[in-house]
Amino acid sequence: MTIKNNNKYDSSSKKKFLFIFFILLLAGCSTTKEKYENELPTLPSDWSSSYQSMKEIDGWAETFNDKELLKLISEALENNKDLRIASNRLEIARASARASIAPLLPSIGTNISRTQSSVIIDNQNNSERLYAYQDSLGVQLNWELDIWGKLSSQSRSSFKDLESFEADLEFARLSIAGLTAQSWYLFSEAKLQKDLAERNLETRISTLKKVENRYIRGVAQSRDLRLARSEVESTRADLINKQQILNETARTIEVIIGRYPEATIVPGDLPSIPQNPNIGTPAERLPLRPDIRSLEAKIESAGLQLTSTRLAFLPNISLNAQWNTLEDDWSDALDPDRLAGSIIGSITQNIFQGGRKIANSKIKKAQLESILETYAQALLFAAQEAEDAIAAEETLTKREIAINKAFEESKAAEELTLDQYNRGLSTIFELLDAQSRRLTSESLLINAKRLRLTNRIKMYLAIATPVYGNN
Repeated sequence: MTIKNNNKYDSSSKKKFLFIFFILLLAGCSTTKEKYENELPTLPSDWSSSYQSMKEIDGWAETFNDKELLKLISEALENNKDLRIASNRLEIARASARASIAPLLPSIGTNISRTQSSVIIDNQNNSERLYAYQDSLGVQLNWELDIWGKLSSQSRSSFKDLESFEADLEFARLSIAGLTAQSWYLFSEAKLQKDLAERNLETRISTLKKVENRYIRGVAQSRDLRLARSEVESTRADLINKQQILNETARTIEVIIGRYPEATIVPGDLPSIPQNPNIGTPAERLPLRPDIRSLEAKIESAGLQLTSTRLAFLPNISLNAQWNTLEDDWSDALDPDRLAGSIIGSITQNIFQGGRKIANSKIKKAQLESILETYAQALLFAAQEAEDAIAAEETLTKREIAINKAFEESKAAEELTLDQYNRGLSTIFELLDAQSRRLTSESLLINAKRLRLTNRIKMYLAIATPVYGNN
C-alpha cells in the first residue's frame, strides 16, 4: 500500500510540476511581449506639420497624368533586377514555409530487399554450391506528437517569415516605382536645364555680336569684347556639362527600368503638381507601410521561435511503428497476413545537454529584443520621412512662388537693360549681369518645379499610398 501511495504521490507531483512549468513558460512570453509593447513609440492622432487635404486617391502613379511615366513604372516592375532578386527570396520563403509543415505529420518509409546466401556441399567427391534466397518487406512509421505546440510554433514562425518576405517584395515594388518616377522627373529637369543652357548660349552669342559691332564702330572697348567672348565660352562649357548630366540621368533611368544604359530614352516635360491627397493620420498610415508590416511579421516570427525554444524543455512524445516480413518467396512477402508489426509510444525528456536549450532560449529572446528595437527605430524613421515630406509641401510651394516672382523681375530687368545697352545707356557689365540673374532664376524655377514633384512622390511613399488604384 505504501508503495502505491508513493507512486500516486510521484505521479501527481510530476503532473503539477509540468503544469506549473507550462504556465510559467507562457507567462514569460506574455511578460516579454507586454514589456516591449509598452516601450514602442506611440503614434499621434495628427501630423505635426500643417497640411490641407483636397482629394482622396487610390494610386499615386495616375495623379501626374503622365502616360509615359505609367509605361516606365510598368517596365521597371517587370524588368528591374532588384525586384527579381526579392521575388526569388520570396519563392525560397514559400518553399521553407511549406516544408515547415512536414514535422507535424508522420513520416512513413518502406524498404524491400532480397538476401542471397549459399553453402558448399560435397556430393560424391564433387563440390556443389547451393543458393537460398529470402525476400523481405518493411514499413516504418515515425511521428512526434505535437502535444505542447513546439512544432506548430516553428511552422507558424516560418509562415510569419513568409509574410515578412511578401511585405519586403511589396516594399521593393513601391520603392522601385517611386525611384522610377523620381528619376524620370530628374531626367525631365536635366533636359529643360540643357535646353535653357542652349538658349542662354544663343543669347550670349547675340550679345557678343552686338559688342563686336560696337567695337568695330569704336564705341565699345577691347575689354568689353573680351568679356563678352569669355561669357560665350563659359556658357558653352556649361552647356557641355548640362549635356553630360542629361546623358547620365538617361542611363540611370534606363538601368532602373531594366534597359541597357545607352542614353537613348526620350525625356518628357515636368507636369503640374497634382492636388493635395488625403494623407490620413500617423496612426492610420504608418502601420500600412510594407517595411513596417515586414518588421511586425518578423516580431511575431521571433516570438514564436522563442516560444518553441521554451517548449523544448517539455518532454517529447512520439509514436513509432514498424511492420516487416521475411519470406522465401515474393508472393509470401507481399501477403499482408504474414506481416509482423510493433507499435511503440514513448515519452523522452532530456536531462542534461550542456546548457544547449537554455542558450538557445536566450539567443531567441535576444533576437526578439533586437527586432523589437529595430521596429521601434524604423517606426520613428518612417514618421520622420512622412513629417519631412508633408512639411516640405508647404515650404517648397512658397519657394517656387518666390522664385517665380524673382524670375519675372529678372526677365523684365534683362529686357530693360538690353534696351538701355542698345541705346548706350548701360554698360556690358550691367547687361551680362542682368542676363546671368535671369538665367539663374529661370534655372532655379525649373529645379523648384521638379523638387515639388519628387517631394510629392516621397510623401506618397512615406504614407504607404499604393502605386496603382483599385480600378
